[in-house]
Amino acid sequence: AFFIAEKINIWLSTNNSLQYIAGSVFIILGLFSIRKNYLQKKEADLKINNLSAVDTPSTNLIIYPFQLIIKGLGLNAINPGVLVFWIAACTYATKELQIQGAGLLYYFGITIITLFSIDLLKIYFSSKLKNYLNPRNLCYLGIIVGCALVFFGITICFKEIKL
Repeated sequence: AFFIAEKINIWLSTNNSLQYIAGSVFIILGLFSIRKNYLQKKEADLKINNLSAVDTPSTNLIIYPFQLIIKGLGLNAINPGVLVFWIAACTYATKELQIQGAGLLYYFGITIITLFSIDLLKIYFSSKLKNYLNPRNLCYLGIIVGCALVFFGITICFKEIKL
């Protein structure tokens, strides 16, 4: 990711239309999210009265922590969003902050520790949150996320890219 960052900086500074493309993608994804969750909310309202418990054997509920770590590493390895995040972090660190040498190692070390800490907090709070999630609340959350995507898409379209 670090070696690609300089080439991306040059490409972003020469292509001003990229902000409109990125903004349009955010707006389109937001509108699809709003539409999908609105339709699911209608279906969830109809099905909510017909819920029944699901029986699962207790042997299927045991998942070892090592298996979860391997699964997480595997999913992050094939996730293009992770690569884009690290390319963006390298681009920002080299271009805006102008960090070089050992400072770059400190920057990414602190970044990795921060991400790991936030992931631990997400694990803790997700176990607390699962009691409040039902199909209706998930639909509302999806609509809110869709509205946020539309907002950020509009913001990106009207903001100049200065890298």
